[in-house]
Amino acid sequence: MSDPALSDLTMAGQVKIEGNRTSETISAGAQSRRGAGRYATRSKPGPDIDSPLNWIGSHFSLLRSGSRSRRAKHIGRMAARLARIWQRLDDAALAEKRAPLSFALRARTVPDRILIAALSLASEYARRSLGMAPFSTQLGCAAALFRGAVAEMETGEGKTLAAFLAASVYALAGRTVHVVTANDYLARRDGEELRPAYSAMGLTLGIVVGGDQPEARRTAYAADIVYVTSKEVVFDYLRDRLGRSDRVRNPNLAAKLSRVFPVELAGSQPLQRPPDVAIIDEIDSVLIDEAMTPLLISAQRPGEISEAVARQALSIASAFVPGQDFAFDAFALMPSLTKAGFMRLAEETAGLDGPWGVRLMREELIRAAIASQHLLKRDLHYLVRDGKIILIDQQSGRVTPDRHWNQGLNLMIEVKEGCTTTGEKKSLASISFQRYFRTYPTICGMSGTVREVARELHSVYGLKATWISRRLPLRRKIEPRRILPDRATLWRSVGEFARQLQTRGQPGLIAVRSVGEAELASEALTRAGVRHRVLSAARAEAEAEIVAEAGLRGAMTVVTNMAGRGTDIRLGRDVAALGGLAVLVCERHDSARVDRQLIGRCSRQGDPGLVVEFVTPEDGLLAGLSASWHRFIRLWPAAIGFALARAQRLADRRGMASRLQLLRRDEQITRLMAFAGGLD
Repeated sequence: MSDPALSDLTMAGQVKIEGNRTSETISAGAQSRRGAGRYATRSKPGPDIDSPLNWIGSHFSLLRSGSRSRRAKHIGRMAARLARIWQRLDDAALAEKRAPLSFALRARTVPDRILIAALSLASEYARRSLGMAPFSTQLGCAAALFRGAVAEMETGEGKTLAAFLAASVYALAGRTVHVVTANDYLARRDGEELRPAYSAMGLTLGIVVGGDQPEARRTAYAADIVYVTSKEVVFDYLRDRLGRSDRVRNPNLAAKLSRVFPVELAGSQPLQRPPDVAIIDEIDSVLIDEAMTPLLISAQRPGEISEAVARQALSIASAFVPGQDFAFDAFALMPSLTKAGFMRLAEETAGLDGPWGVRLMREELIRAAIASQHLLKRDLHYLVRDGKIILIDQQSGRVTPDRHWNQGLNLMIEVKEGCTTTGEKKSLASISFQRYFRTYPTICGMSGTVREVARELHSVYGLKATWISRRLPLRRKIEPRRILPDRATLWRSVGEFARQLQTRGQPGLIAVRSVGEAELASEALTRAGVRHRVLSAARAEAEAEIVAEAGLRGAMTVVTNMAGRGTDIRLGRDVAALGGLAVLVCERHDSARVDRQLIGRCSRQGDPGLVVEFVTPEDGLLAGLSASWHRFIRLWPAAIGFALARAQRLADRRGMASRLQLLRRDEQITRLMAFAGGLD
């Protein structure tokens, strides 16, 4: 017997497609999987970021987020109920439901009842193929993704399975789906784990990771659903445009390309099909934090800036006085010279030849030299390893050996640190992450930290925020903030607290901001007699092992924001009875979202957890505040919380201004290819 309450939903299994308009739509979808039809590219790449109506609309979109959240919750519950009815069907009967649902999903407007039926079908395939029955919250998140929203879903609530549900429904609708993950490990792990369910639904799956050969990439991109990192999908987009000989009419450029790309790419078929749907995991990391990330394809060139010129620039820059000769621009990586600085530069370089004789070049040289001496710090912004400079991603805390700074910065740092110089690289073209993802007709995604950037995501990408409620109540205990006079006292206090945790067997994460602070934390724990491990950019080789053991009884782990995203720390036996994982926040990050991600390592899926924050007036985040704020903190130490929040808001505003400035510039300058930003 059927459930009368679900009669409207089960009708989706009997949908009949009639009418010429629908038939034509299906024909177009069957021919090109909707990738090269009306969804191929946007006629206008995303919202107009300078339109006042756009920003007003983003405000009202936030006000309506509650109604969208309630709708997603309702759809999730109904889909979960219908999935229980699908359980009564055998495999053959279940397979018969796919074709009519696929036709119904290709309509221009998909009603909720069709979406509920499609989600419930994907849910039942997940249960049969993977042994995992999605919760109603995961189904609701998938519904929000199918409606083109950005969903805030708490850490540990099952975003991987929610992405599977949404990708399956999009693919049933004839769309080509790119599921964009944080790194190669997650792309391979999630894709292989979910492959049986996709296969059971009659959908093909491709996985693209670093090191794959062109033919393997081309095969993967031909699939219905592709698991890939943002970095790889963008590089392949660039290769498609630089690797085709019919696009390269300049013989000099063609010669450069022959040195950059494998021969088999020249004149071959494109690796990718036209962009269609992007489901982005940790969407705020990709579209906000990584918006300025420099992914580019470049060619080595003999630089005009020699090692001797770089040494000369560093020597001249050492005489420049901060605040008098130069100031750091709040919206750029490089400093700006004052009037006095321009005069000093003219005096110091008078009579020098070479690049010093060209005004623009000498100004760029001195600004790069000043930045290398005063702004970029070893073990915070970069590591020195085997005589080479390796950059540290400031959002993920991970090393990025394939990146370098532009504007002579890399050469200055190499000379400053006594490393082997690598010369300059010439970018063949430039485009930003923002610009690239705005070319997708449909983008959506998930993250545990969306609220702080919901307005920007709407105004730049047209994404509407939806909040997904927790499946189980939050059991996180937050102790009062502990204010210490200086960093030395802080580390003694942290060491003693960590020793007490370890004595009773409760595992803990000691969260810091930089590699240098991680080493100081390690020294403090050693003095306190605490057994521990360190997870930072300098010690990333054993990341998987360290993360796997971080939730075990008595484990103590020093972490940077490497442990903030894409990390699932599971509790060991009897650890929940001890209070769960404890997170000791010892240093604030520029973005409150990064702190929230780190705190989110504890209390997942209804587990207990503990958060304790240790702060001092010497916190590096407070350095950017005015002197009046520091006087205020000295007079009233309890106000340090307000000061930290103020510093993070200022950092977020500066970041947003920089991203919008880059997007405006990127839309004005049309180049052949590549990625640009604060780094190059």
